[in-house]
Amino acid sequence: MSKTVATVGAGRNEPREALAAVIAGDESGLRCLAELLAPYLPAPATPVEPDRWLTTREAAVYAGTSVNALHKVMAAREVHFEQDVPGGRAWFRRADIDAWRRGERPGSRVRRAA
Repeated sequence: MSKTVATVGAGRNEPREALAAVIAGDESGLRCLAELLAPYLPAPATPVEPDRWLTTREAAVYAGTSVNALHKVMAAREVHFEQDVPGGRAWFRRADIDAWRRGERPGSRVRRAA
């Protein structure tokens, strides 16, 4: 049984030729088919930055609010944050800011960093 490989060229039958080449086992046909389908596929996802500690100002910018509004939310214990000492700098995780924006209440009110 002889294997016929369709060459893929520019023309009306390009998708059919690419598909025929893939079926015949031609790797170049697979590449051509991938190029033809690329405009119809979603863009690759951007890499997600790892969750890190944010200062109050960074957390406010990330949440799209003011520092004063974030302080009010902290006072109402509506968002999870950590402090080294009472009254010291507050630190936030992006995941906690996201949870607050979704309307979730923190499980344990205020935890202090160890």
